[in-house]
Amino acid sequence: MIFQEHWKTYLKTNNPREIEIKEVEKMLSCKDESRGGFWYFCKTCNDYRFIPFGCNSRLCSCYGKRYADQWSSILTDKLEKEIYHRHIVFTIPDMLWKYFQIDRNLYKVLMDVSNKTIKETFSKVNRRNITPGVLEVFHPFGKDLKFQPHVHMIVTEGGFDREGKFVSSGNYIPFNALHKYWKYNILRSLRKYLPKGIVDLAYRKYPDGFCVYARKDRITSRKGLAKYLGRYIRHPAIANSRITSYNEEAVKYYWMNHDDSIHYKILNINDFISALIQHIPEKNQKLIRYYGYYSRKNKKCIKSSIIIQKSLNIAEDRSCYCPVCHEIMEFVIYAKKPPLKDMSKISSWMI
Repeated sequence: MIFQEHWKTYLKTNNPREIEIKEVEKMLSCKDESRGGFWYFCKTCNDYRFIPFGCNSRLCSCYGKRYADQWSSILTDKLEKEIYHRHIVFTIPDMLWKYFQIDRNLYKVLMDVSNKTIKETFSKVNRRNITPGVLEVFHPFGKDLKFQPHVHMIVTEGGFDREGKFVSSGNYIPFNALHKYWKYNILRSLRKYLPKGIVDLAYRKYPDGFCVYARKDRITSRKGLAKYLGRYIRHPAIANSRITSYNEEAVKYYWMNHDDSIHYKILNINDFISALIQHIPEKNQKLIRYYGYYSRKNKKCIKSSIIIQKSLNIAEDRSCYCPVCHEIMEFVIYAKKPPLKDMSKISSWMI
């Protein structure tokens, strides 16, 4: 409703990126019959029903949840059963955030360097060169909608040596050293992208390194881990349920911190829209990456009895339930035009 009522006015006073305009317009046309859709037949009702296409927009909470659920289901099969995994979050200080917003190519730098850091750390712990399995999701925002780039990582507890043998690192991660490795590696990689003096200032300001968070307990459930990470891959920056009030001038929303404390914030309409769309990545920008054992390139090179059999390939689920009798309907055809009133002409749409 907020975008429907205020988007045109917003465009008159703001200059959003091309991809932001495209994603908003896709969301506004979600479930519009003009987009085309699928025809289904309900045997129970003995009737045809037209289901319009979804928008596939990064701002749409409905599509985002569906995509995340599918991705989580496939990821569960991708993660190895016999190996423990850890969930780790790599962060950078707020003095660096704006540079990632200006140059979104730095997303890849952050992801590549976090993988390099965890590989170095595990290798030093085991006193040999090992290659862990790493899956990363880049997350550009915090719970309060601010631009706050960080990386969520699922990593195996250990890795494969040159002989293809898995070497476990156990439950121990040297976080004091990891913080310093992370700071050194990321600042060294960012030096050529950041203004002169910023990197040196960050070195002096954070002598103990940059924060890296991890759950203290092991995650033994692959399904639970995949579902948890799935929340970060496609959903918009705020769920509708977090908006507590809205009028023609402002929006009030809340977020909950890790200590379960609740915080509220009020933004005017323009600022609220800007806060949401700023997190939309550029076209074809990868926010999910696989490294080490889980990468397509290296998994063929590592000799192991454990083989990953499924790749991440989200397929379109065409199953649909009748809105009247709630029985599964039979898929008939794909229609790239709005629905016809005369069902006798339905054959003209068939591909």
